[in-house]
Amino acid sequence: MIFRRLSLGLGLVAAFGGLLSVVMLAARPSRGAVKRRVNAKQSSSVPLRALEPAGTTKFSTMGLGAVETGVQCDANGNVYMNSAPTAELAIEDAREGIALPLTRLSLTSGNTRAFPYPILHEYAHQYGQGFYVSPRGDVYALVEVCRRQAGCTGDHFPGDVIVKYNDDGTVDSVIRLKPPDGVHILARKFAAFLDGNFLVTGFALGGPPHYLVSKPFTGIFDRGGGYVGPLVLPNDVTPPKHMPPPIPFKNGKPIGPVSSKGAGHSVHPKPGSRWFFDVQQGLMVGALDGTIYLLRATSPMRLYTISSTGTVLGERLVRPPKPGMRPLQASLTEQGMLFVQFQSLPTLSVPEPHSVFAQVDPQTGKVVEAYSVSPKAGIPACMDEENELLFLRSSKSGRLEVAKYVAQ
Repeated sequence: MIFRRLSLGLGLVAAFGGLLSVVMLAARPSRGAVKRRVNAKQSSSVPLRALEPAGTTKFSTMGLGAVETGVQCDANGNVYMNSAPTAELAIEDAREGIALPLTRLSLTSGNTRAFPYPILHEYAHQYGQGFYVSPRGDVYALVEVCRRQAGCTGDHFPGDVIVKYNDDGTVDSVIRLKPPDGVHILARKFAAFLDGNFLVTGFALGGPPHYLVSKPFTGIFDRGGGYVGPLVLPNDVTPPKHMPPPIPFKNGKPIGPVSSKGAGHSVHPKPGSRWFFDVQQGLMVGALDGTIYLLRATSPMRLYTISSTGTVLGERLVRPPKPGMRPLQASLTEQGMLFVQFQSLPTLSVPEPHSVFAQVDPQTGKVVEAYSVSPKAGIPACMDEENELLFLRSSKSGRLEVAKYVAQ
């Protein structure tokens, strides 16, 4: 039962000033997918501020051909991304379920460092599920693994390992997650606490005959992968009763929701099955004091503040700058705000997605400032200590440059 990263949503490739960004999108969640407050507004009332160029830093490093959505930043002026030399190679890797290589870019020197996914010889299959970078620059990767050559389908369950890297890009350790007895999970997002423990969220698998995802899973694992216990998120997304199977499989590969014609015929998700994407497209961001912020991509979104000891300190509703937007990536600013990229979903009338950037106060969940910028600005990275929005792009000569933008 292997989930390919770009197979879970609509794979969309958007051009950004000479760069290409691989974007994961999915259908808007149904009304029955999450709990809502009566008459709750679905967007914030903060006006959008236009951004204007504030300078460019050029590097001798070759420009990036393709960057996958989910860029992360640390507190040391480094940017981390899954990237590939060309868009064609990125798309081919996505089709094969291969994660793009992870790269660290220093915004001060322009130097890069690769953090390759290791080849885990004890497993027949492995699929990168993403990475996490702590504010201090500790790098981890999440990999789904399968020992069975024929693939992990039915009651042949996949496993999950977390790869911890050294600063030079070599592997420090490989930690296999060990869920509680009788529970099988698909880990999709994770973060590391200061003590080395991990916060993991994803899906619990149901029983026979299909063993499909049945409900969200959120738990804490120790630094050795042992299960510490569940983390209960108040008012978390809940699958509706009599939920239709969201992801059937054929030959071990996801092929889309079941249609009336049976397995092998992909259709759009049925009402009630889109809660899956509320979990899949959520985000985790760590703070220097050990706090972790978990954002569920519901509508409205829910932001959970989790202490360094694994206690839920608070829950906040987050309403995007415009209705119907979903979070794509987030990082923490110097002032302790969450810098979030929101993106609209494509529609028949507006097929091109539109991004809006916002500062979200994690103490209240409110958007305090929101910004709009031309897609030609580049690949969004983070906000620096001077409140400049940083974008990565290629120059006309094919070299990397970082463009700075400020609010008018």
